Amino acid sequence: MKTRDTRCLPKRLVRVSSIGQEGQIANKSRVPSKTPRAAKPKDVQAFTVNGIESPQPFLAAQLSDSATPSGAARKAAMSPEEVSARVREFNLSPTVSEAQLYAAVNRISDAAVPIAKLPEDIRETIATLKPAMRSFHGAKMSLAWFPLLPLASPCADKFGYMSSWLTRAATRLQFTPANRTLLDTLGDLMADPGRESSPDSVNPAGFTYVGQFVDHDITRDVSSRLDAATDAETIHNMRTPALDLDSLYGDGPALQPFLYAFPSSGPPTAIRFELGTNRNAGPGGPAGNIGHESGMQVQTDFDVPRVHNPLNPAGSSNTAIIGDPRNDENLIVTQFHHAMLRFHNQVVDLLVAANFAGDIFTEAKRLVTHHYQVAVVYDFLTRICGSATVTNAINTVSAPINSPFRMPVEFAVAAYRFGHSMVRDNYWVSFRFQNATMAQVFKFARNPNLPVLSSWVVDFNAFFDTGVPVPMNNKARRIDSVLASELENLPSFTGIMKVLARRNLQRGLALGLPSGQGMAKHFRVQPMTSAQLTQGLPANEIAALNAGGQVLLKKTPLWYYVLREAAVLGGGDRLGPVGGRIVARTFVRMLKRDGNSFLNVNGGFTPILPSKVSGTFTFADLLIFAGVTQP
Repeated sequence: MKTRDTRCLPKRLVRVSSIGQEGQIANKSRVPSKTPRAAKPKDVQAFTVNGIESPQPFLAAQLSDSATPSGAARKAAMSPEEVSARVREFNLSPTVSEAQLYAAVNRISDAAVPIAKLPEDIRETIATLKPAMRSFHGAKMSLAWFPLLPLASPCADKFGYMSSWLTRAATRLQFTPANRTLLDTLGDLMADPGRESSPDSVNPAGFTYVGQFVDHDITRDVSSRLDAATDAETIHNMRTPALDLDSLYGDGPALQPFLYAFPSSGPPTAIRFELGTNRNAGPGGPAGNIGHESGMQVQTDFDVPRVHNPLNPAGSSNTAIIGDPRNDENLIVTQFHHAMLRFHNQVVDLLVAANFAGDIFTEAKRLVTHHYQVAVVYDFLTRICGSATVTNAINTVSAPINSPFRMPVEFAVAAYRFGHSMVRDNYWVSFRFQNATMAQVFKFARNPNLPVLSSWVVDFNAFFDTGVPVPMNNKARRIDSVLASELENLPSFTGIMKVLARRNLQRGLALGLPSGQGMAKHFRVQPMTSAQLTQGLPANEIAALNAGGQVLLKKTPLWYYVLREAAVLGGGDRLGPVGGRIVARTFVRMLKRDGNSFLNVNGGFTPILPSKVSGTFTFADLLIFAGVTQP
């Protein structure tokens, strides 16, 4: 079991104070601070529930025993006729007599926390979690929905800060109505139609969705708020902060056997993933080396497994049976998750073919995870951060195995959200759909288009450099402050959930992130000037930055700063010095502190799976070995 927090140790051994540099936990008992810590501002809200800090003030009331109306109001009594009307309206099938049902109904106390009293983002999430909508991106939920032990344990994973408190206090935007209005104006301008005029980047478009898949492997914030200043140290990270593919493997075949296909013959540990089926809508997916639509086939098993009721096919939810539901949010990330399932299965087959004498599942998971980690560092991160920045992080970040760590919000809420600007309005999905809109990419991962139609299977040869001929190689958009206007026309997204840029900016404000200039000072790099921040921007966006006494130019929101830095200093192809350092150093720290990562293999790890360049391993190599680049 991983040690996640020094609070897991006996108090006589360590005294925890605060989160400081690089998301580590500062230990005042060993390294006395020379600078007194400033008091937290009054606008930062944290609430104690059963002895733990929580950003959700309603949680204690939700968790109280509703059958004991000590603090809850007695609900107004319902008449037998009203109860019967509800039974008919909702087509209920009571298992007790009408009299017993009526008596039980009137013993129920009123809700301690009505839905209308929940924060705005939680209310909107509840409304969009229907099978037909499934809006998981940015979803916020009540922590009461989750197992309570991991939440209440002092060892639970939390978010934290990379920067010092003094840096944040000196450089962050104040959580005020005026600043919230300024950020809303700026966010609205970032997705103005017609602004996507710059050339594409050099990065294959598949890395936009690699970034999304990786994010779902390491972070999940379901409880922070937009409408109140919140201390990040009170927010739970509902994913393990390690590149361990828990979003793929879940809790493993012992606890979540429904994810897996157990062998009926052969080695008993050759456990593979279940795959899903496609609905026949004609040929789709890769055309292979033929390089023409005539090479496509009617795909039958190019989807993730889904909930299906054979007695009522039309009423099936088609909910994905996978380790993280966010990986079924849009067609491209769904198909990438499917490719990862196949990747594991192919590694299992390799081990079976090799007559591997040990636990095949365990060895397959180790090989899959290590090759995935190599691809993340040397394919994904080197493209996004630059090889020099990644190499520097590997050489300089000190993170002993099992060292304390909290996922820094400078990474999760700001720098790592660079991928939002890489999204295209349109994609060449296959020979069948050569100009699919982003709205369609979402639409065809939802009912009534599920299971994934065979004609909409993604040809990943158009998203990665696999060497298989296609007429169009999708490139990601440049990293800049322009977001695809299609992102604001997605099915089932409403209100603040719909306006992605506004939501990102408001989240950073609520969590008290340091400004971009503050993080530049943290890394001892020269901050961007006002002239650089406004270089090449339209007049209305410059006006928004200059409004309110130029507060957004003096204390530039970190996410926006990272995007502008990438556009001006990185040419839109990679992050700049601040964004690149935040991202690279966070990943390297996660890998170094994980005793099972490829960086901690005795003697070093060299990929063994087939690859275009011997001794390396890329995501293109992964997809080829998974078998999804050929029909």
